[in-house]
Amino acid sequence: MLTRRKLLAAPVLAGLSGCTSTPKLVAGSRETPENRLIAEIIAQLLERKLKARLDRRVGITGAMSVYNSLQGGEMDVYPEYSRIAFKVLLKAQDQQDADLMLGVMRKGLEVNAQASCLPFLGFENTHTAVVMADNPNFFSMQKLSEAAASKDGWRLGCTSEFAQSTEGYNELKVQYKLTERGGTRLEPVNQLFFGLRERRIDILITGSTDPRLRDPKYKVLEDDLRTFSPNPGVIIYRLEAARKYPSILPVLESLSGKLDQLTMVNLNAEVELNKRGFEDVAVEWLTARKLV
Repeated sequence: MLTRRKLLAAPVLAGLSGCTSTPKLVAGSRETPENRLIAEIIAQLLERKLKARLDRRVGITGAMSVYNSLQGGEMDVYPEYSRIAFKVLLKAQDQQDADLMLGVMRKGLEVNAQASCLPFLGFENTHTAVVMADNPNFFSMQKLSEAAASKDGWRLGCTSEFAQSTEGYNELKVQYKLTERGGTRLEPVNQLFFGLRERRIDILITGSTDPRLRDPKYKVLEDDLRTFSPNPGVIIYRLEAARKYPSILPVLESLSGKLDQLTMVNLNAEVELNKRGFEDVAVEWLTARKLV
């Protein structure tokens, strides 16, 4: 027979039981291989550490589409970048100091999306201009501003997301006033590299963690006007998910600082160059780092 004290305690115990129940979450990502890989790392980590049940919504086109899914409660956790968060999602003034950056992001996410973010993952993926190293037009050029000084113009290639993003193509054109010859070629990054090698484009825009940049046949032009600010990777999560399943936060935070620049480039190479599956690469890395 339940005493009054036990009756009063029963709802509290039930609430605690709900907080420690098996997490059921949705992990998402944009369409880029890097985003999909980090989302798989997140999912595998939660599944293996907490026996969580994860639905995956990966390969979504556009940062705002993923963000809207989070705002609408259709997604609980996904990888993002600070520059996208400031320029596209929150439409806020970008920050240079890492601690201030996190603080402003967390406040903006909480107000606008009932969400927050964890400490940075450890790498940055900054927009990067690439040319062929053996192209005589670029032998003497080291900087984007030098390329922009040409009046003949260049054939530019980039992804459709870069072209449409407020923090991408528009800023490149505004800051550098880069003259183009012909229309911009919009293709996936792997096809853009093929176009660069075939001399169908002169300059392509990719990310600084692109594993192809390790190949000496490519040359990176310095963003000397600092148009593209630091862009560290970060995990965004829905506050309601963290309240319902508080165990997920320390597990997710175990990734913070673990994905340094070289690690991210090497993991991307496994997926993009060695054509390995996202799950295999994610599990292998988590196991090697003793995170699972």
